[in-house]
Amino acid sequence: MANKLNINVTIEGIQLPLLVSSPEEEKIYRDAASSIQRRIQRLRDAYPNLTNDKYYVMAMLNTSVEAVKASNRTDTQPYVEMMHDLEKEIESLDVK
Repeated sequence: MANKLNINVTIEGIQLPLLVSSPEEEKIYRDAASSIQRRIQRLRDAYPNLTNDKYYVMAMLNTSVEAVKASNRTDTQPYVEMMHDLEKEIESLDVK
């Protein structure tokens, strides 16, 4: 495994050792860990009487719902615009 970086991220006081392939990937993992930590804290604030394991499961569920929604969303607008531009260019060439 050439050029792998050993990093640790912490969520809820739990250190997670990871191997990442680049500083960019390291940033993604650190940002994701921070996002999870913030989500858990928001859940604690909203539902103060739950046990820790329920906060963790709720955070996982919320994160998975966002991932599913994102995977179902396809931004086709750039392609529509490109096709429109190509159609205009073809029309301007008077190609039949």
